[in-house]
Amino acid sequence: MNKKEIIISGISCMSCVNKIEKQLYTNTAVNKITIDKNTGSTILEAIDMPSEINIQGLLSEIGDYKIGKLKKNFFSSPYKPLILILFYLTIVTLSIELSSGIFLWETWMANFMAGFFLIFSFFKLLDIPAFANAYQSYDIIASRFRFYGYIYPFIELGLGLAYIYFYDSDITNLTTAIVMFVGLIGVSKSVIQKSMIQCACLGTVFNLPMSYITIIENGIMLSMALFMLL
Repeated sequence: MNKKEIIISGISCMSCVNKIEKQLYTNTAVNKITIDKNTGSTILEAIDMPSEINIQGLLSEIGDYKIGKLKKNFFSSPYKPLILILFYLTIVTLSIELSSGIFLWETWMANFMAGFFLIFSFFKLLDIPAFANAYQSYDIIASRFRFYGYIYPFIELGLGLAYIYFYDSDITNLTTAIVMFVGLIGVSKSVIQKSMIQCACLGTVFNLPMSYITIIENGIMLSMALFMLL
């Protein structure tokens, strides 16, 4: 199922909403429509998503309704929680490293990775079944073996603790590299296929769409693990 968000201008009442929904449902590819009367934000779900040109054609037949552009900024971005967590994690770990009087890339990376896995595992552990459901929609292992989605938060928790106590261990870094590489495959596949699915990197507390930001996040952690391993 594909999902697409558009903005429809000209909506003034629930009668408009009902009329637009009825018209868009004439396209049999559309399975579900959710319209916010106040903002015009419209979410379409379809197996074969119609183009905006086709949608605009349908709207023009019933009134002066037009598809507008989505206005997004950092404060309304769904990635705001992820960006803020990574920002604070970077600042805190840099402060810890600099407070020692000498900056070492290896110990800074270890602190960053420890914080990363502990924070991200915390959000996943808030609702493990919900995370497992979301994770199996794109991870290549969880999609075949559902139990992997249930144990993955504990894998991250273990890696977080390992980077506190055994950051210079080859086993710690090799395990991280393998876990991140496997995760990167599933994420990259979903982004390339433009699948509109939820990224479960912060569990299901935040509705993060899958995108290149998720690829970058996994890629950075994989690079750090390889750097420390080699």
